[in-house]
Amino acid sequence: MSQPAERLVVEPYDGRYRILDMEGKLLATTARRPEAFDFVRGRGARVRLKWDRTVIGGQSSPGDFSAQHEDHRAGRIYPVVAGFDRAKWAWFMNGTDPDSGRGGSISGRGDTKDEAVVALELAYTSFIADSDKYRPK
Repeated sequence: MSQPAERLVVEPYDGRYRILDMEGKLLATTARRPEAFDFVRGRGARVRLKWDRTVIGGQSSPGDFSAQHEDHRAGRIYPVVAGFDRAKWAWFMNGTDPDSGRGGSISGRGDTKDEAVVALELAYTSFIADSDKYRPK
């Protein structure tokens, strides 16, 4: 995989959304979440997601991580333990657009955990950036 895409922060602020670099420098503000994600995508970058261990039935599994943006589920990564892709990392972008309620799912494999993180963050960035395409007219 080539150099990973730049990671940017999108956060709500005073009724708008602001886009920051990883050092906290303000890059832009937008009125709506999809516009902020589209700004990030337009730079060839990805939105930084919050990562935590996945918990299912009160138990966490080693190497299994879930991602979210604000309080919205974005996806999950975990190591593949069997089959042809053994030792790769599976990633699943399976979120719901918080503004429209539209669900989406896409998946893939990465050779490393870091590649899976990049792929999922890029997929989620595009998913939210494309929200306006699916809004009722």
